[in-house]
Amino acid sequence: MKRERQEKEQTLRGKLAAWYRAEMKKTAYMTGRERAAYVIHYYWIWILGISCAFIFLVYVLYRLLFVNTGYWFYAIYANTMENGGYRSALWYDFTEYAGFDPKEKQIEMNAASWFDPSVRGGTMNSYFQAFVAVTEAGDLDVLTMGKDGIVKIGESGRLADLSTPEYSVFREKYGDRFIYCTPIDEEYSTEPVPIAIDVSDSLLVTKYHLYEGDCCLGIGEYTKRADAVETFLEFILGDENAVPAGTG
Repeated sequence: MKRERQEKEQTLRGKLAAWYRAEMKKTAYMTGRERAAYVIHYYWIWILGISCAFIFLVYVLYRLLFVNTGYWFYAIYANTMENGGYRSALWYDFTEYAGFDPKEKQIEMNAASWFDPSVRGGTMNSYFQAFVAVTEAGDLDVLTMGKDGIVKIGESGRLADLSTPEYSVFREKYGDRFIYCTPIDEEYSTEPVPIAIDVSDSLLVTKYHLYEGDCCLGIGEYTKRADAVETFLEFILGDENAVPAGTG
């Protein structure tokens, strides 16, 4: 096997060497301009391909070295007609409150998603698929929508169980606001578990008007930023014990 690979390599090198000698013979008596025209005419596809590959490589390196690729916070405000997304008043106010630096990481707020698992066919769209993708990837921190929809999402297991130890602070602060559902997965639980927090009286409703009726907040099942969610809840609920960044 090793000998065959070596023979193939030698054959390839020999072909490349023969091709190079032939091309050098063809262009030996050409002027510099004629040689350039010859190369462009016969090898423009190769030149284009190599140029595109080089540009792509530069782009990837630039993103890796200079562009913020992580998240401070990722929220989906589903089923709203108001602007609560990137660079909205809500985005600016929370970013300032939390002390997040957008140059270091992203603060993602998506207010353009529309899916309602409480109605027939309400999840048959790309918005729901995108929600599933960011949840499974562990990027999603917060999902807000009406109570009926959030309960259905909770039943599917895509929202954090707020009865687990890592959410003890949430139970202490917001236990009286908990929304419950019984999971579809009976192996997980046959009893109702808390999967969301009622925030119908929060700034999302009273100031930013994302919702007119009930508004519930669920936490992504695989989030690793529970502290950012806690800060967000303090911000929208006006927790009197909360200390905004830079004031403590």
